Amino acid sequence: MAPIPLVVAYLALPLTNALTQRMGPGPEASPYLPWLILAGLGSFWAMLFRRSGVPVKKRFFFEALAFLGVAVLLFLRQDAFLQQMELALPYAWELAPAGILGFSLMWSMTFGVPDRDAFQGYGAALAVLCVMDLATGVFTHHALPVQRLLGDADMLAGLLLVSLCAGLRPGRDDHGVSEPDQGHRIWRVLILLGLAACLSRTGLFGAGWIFLFFGRGSRLRRILVALILFLLLGLTFVLPYARVDGARYIDYWFWAQSVALYLREPGLLLTGLPLDQALPFAVPPELTTVWERVTATPALFGAHLFQVKSFWLRVLLGWGALIPLGGLTALFFLLFRRMTHMGAGLAAALFAQGMSTPLFHDPALGAPFGLALILALSKSAPLPGDTTAPDAPEPEPGTESDPARQWDMGPL
Repeated sequence: MAPIPLVVAYLALPLTNALTQRMGPGPEASPYLPWLILAGLGSFWAMLFRRSGVPVKKRFFFEALAFLGVAVLLFLRQDAFLQQMELALPYAWELAPAGILGFSLMWSMTFGVPDRDAFQGYGAALAVLCVMDLATGVFTHHALPVQRLLGDADMLAGLLLVSLCAGLRPGRDDHGVSEPDQGHRIWRVLILLGLAACLSRTGLFGAGWIFLFFGRGSRLRRILVALILFLLLGLTFVLPYARVDGARYIDYWFWAQSVALYLREPGLLLTGLPLDQALPFAVPPELTTVWERVTATPALFGAHLFQVKSFWLRVLLGWGALIPLGGLTALFFLLFRRMTHMGAGLAAALFAQGMSTPLFHDPALGAPFGLALILALSKSAPLPGDTTAPDAPEPEPGTESDPARQWDMGPL
């Protein structure tokens, strides 16, 4: 049960995106729907088994019936419910990262955390799909595709970065505890190929940096792989694309407008902007056509916070700098308490992909990131057969030859 969120994020959603694009646009579904279903599954499981693992039959039927009734009522009356919550919706959207991290925590408490092997296996499967997606796009358009069938290239690269971090070289913390050495070499090779096929600039930068410092193999091999990834990053600026990537221009415009805003009013770095109002950015006439094509909203409505793709920029605009700095401080405190290569790689991936993706504002990427962080911060046991782990207590002298001391059978 633990790897089910990975199945959804790495396989089900990308394949659904590809199928939807092939069949044409259909009814728009909320990106939170699959994760609400998983949350309901976890709630049913928790009500049935509790924390002891023994099925509870007396009250489960009534609790499950009440839970199902509330869920059906919310689904049937969702329009009226959302209308009543209209004033609070902007705040709810900006608090989504806390909900996604809470989902990851509750899932890990209920079903356990997926191991490194699962992250790498599903990452390898997604990497194969990404390579096939790129080959199909190049064959169809005779140039690099801007729109991928599987979804946003930066989002796909973020998922593969999580898998890359799960397969890094095992390290030891200050207590001599080893990270589990799981996965297969072919999986790690496929993950790197998938990252190269995504051609995500932030993904390639993060992968090159992570592999250079924490990857497997000799120093020369790590340098060569990192140089190849950085070379691909440079080629993304000159390779021919099938059409202009309008979404990238919108991202650049948001960054430029934000920098100009903070230069004019530096106090907003501390307070942030109102969450329930439009951003103080006027869409220029030369960008109107691109804006309406990318955002599917008229430029006259203005720019809003939920249209900012970059996680770090969105959090900075909405909450100011204090809350992000507080979150990063807490994250680094936890990482330094239990320093692992996987944790250090995930921190670099958070910085890189937070520049180009919604990250924790989108559960398809936020949930795997959250589960991976919990796995990296969880206590690792010494590897089986590891005789070099220094944290095992040494036997006291004479214990082996003194059965009274060995079995705690001293005189009463």
